[in-house]
Amino acid sequence: MEYNEFKILHSETIMYYQLIECNLKVIFSFMKKGSVSINYSTIENKTLGQIIRILKELDESDGKPLISETDYKSLLKICDKRNYYAHNNFITFLYTQDPLKSKEYFKQCEELKKVHEVVKICSNILEEFTTKYCHSTNKAGIY
Repeated sequence: MEYNEFKILHSETIMYYQLIECNLKVIFSFMKKGSVSINYSTIENKTLGQIIRILKELDESDGKPLISETDYKSLLKICDKRNYYAHNNFITFLYTQDPLKSKEYFKQCEELKKVHEVVKICSNILEEFTTKYCHSTNKAGIY
């Protein structure tokens, strides 16, 4: 994979992680009692990991969680991958000798292709879930 293609794929991958984070914030904002916009403002600067934990706590507070334990575990794995791609994956090859010909670079290329497809699918599923959930609440006219 050419380096420019790698950078574009990386950027799209980060975009999908951001969409996941935003959708979780929207779900929280609709799930919590009160104003959607005020609820959103209370969490808009939280990290993905913080959002997942806050949403899980709220979701489980009534004993009837909307999101399964398995899905929360998957979201935490997504968070770990997001952190890796936001902070580390370039470092694994850029400081090697001849970085764009290194085995580390080729390994990152292959991994990024896989992660990109998975996170794209997850983002699309969560977007659909968010839209349905928000429209099904009594606050649906807002979303």
